[in-house]
Amino acid sequence: MAYNVLKGVVEGSVDQYGDQEIEGVKVFKSTISASIFYDTDSQSPCATMKDVAITKIKGTVPGAVLLRSSDTTAVADYNLLFNGQELSTTAVRAKKFIGSAEDLINLPANRFSGKIAADYIQHGPGLNNIRGRLQLKACDGIKVSEEGVAVSIGIDSALSIKSNKLVVDLVKTSPINTEGQNLSDHDVLLVSDISRGSVNSTTLSNLYDNYIKNKISHASGLKNEIQVKGPAGLASSPSFSYDIDSSILRVDGKINTENINIEGSLNCAGAVSKNINRTRDKIYEVRNNDYTILCDAEKNPITVVLPPACNHRGRILNIKKTNTDKYNLRSHPVKLKVSEGAIDFKEELIIKVNYSSRTLQSDGTNWWIIGTKGT
Repeated sequence: MAYNVLKGVVEGSVDQYGDQEIEGVKVFKSTISASIFYDTDSQSPCATMKDVAITKIKGTVPGAVLLRSSDTTAVADYNLLFNGQELSTTAVRAKKFIGSAEDLINLPANRFSGKIAADYIQHGPGLNNIRGRLQLKACDGIKVSEEGVAVSIGIDSALSIKSNKLVVDLVKTSPINTEGQNLSDHDVLLVSDISRGSVNSTTLSNLYDNYIKNKISHASGLKNEIQVKGPAGLASSPSFSYDIDSSILRVDGKINTENINIEGSLNCAGAVSKNINRTRDKIYEVRNNDYTILCDAEKNPITVVLPPACNHRGRILNIKKTNTDKYNLRSHPVKLKVSEGAIDFKEELIIKVNYSSRTLQSDGTNWWIIGTKGT
């Protein structure tokens, strides 16, 4: 039997053992225990305060999952929500997830505790899934081994690895003439194009025709003309030529030189001019270009120092005593002296009379008098 307890005064006691009917408005004057009531719907006595787990809920967040705060208090936290399909929170710590977890995103790879099979990794065409392991795919020029991925370098490929870098190593290639082959116009070279910042190819023919040919100097003039350096490249003149067939050097002009050696005969079809010099110095050292020396001894004696005979083999010198005052026969003497070797077995000789002369020639050791006029 159920009790309808309304406001009013109830006389006597109501307990769970007595089946009493209460009519009208009743007021209980003393405390009534809930245990005396019976719930006919659940077919059990009504619960008392000691039998209720939660007596208070803090928070009013819709969809919040209740968390126990104390023995009889629960909290509806806004950080833990459930809408019937999704559980939403800031962080989840779990030992195991069951299911595909296909909607999980932004998972850092370094946070996985184990290895991820290649079956679950989306990879590009350069990788292979080999029995659950991710492996690089080898192709032409690339090889894969247990040591890693490397470039496949041929024996004569001109490539090499130096200081852990791939470099062009021309020493590794075979010489082009190994089997009798040699360079040809269509052979190809690599050129670093500085203006375009790229590496391009060219043929030997193009290299010569469009670069080397424009840089080198080309012969000018007619056949047999000797080439000399001009203002811009080589220059020539018909006055300076050499005929290979007749072995004749032709110079239509002058030749200035300090020394000339002629092996064989010297044939002169024209005039021969030789140097002549005048001096009044007390001591005169013979110069390299001297041939005839006129010694004017009017005012002082003159000593002519001959050069070493060993350095002037075959040289001829003419020395003549003169006097400005041709009527004065009493002029100073002219002495010829040499320190190395001798002059006809003597270290010196003296020319006394005006307009007397001596012609000397060196044999490479001494000077010899080969011509005399006067004393």
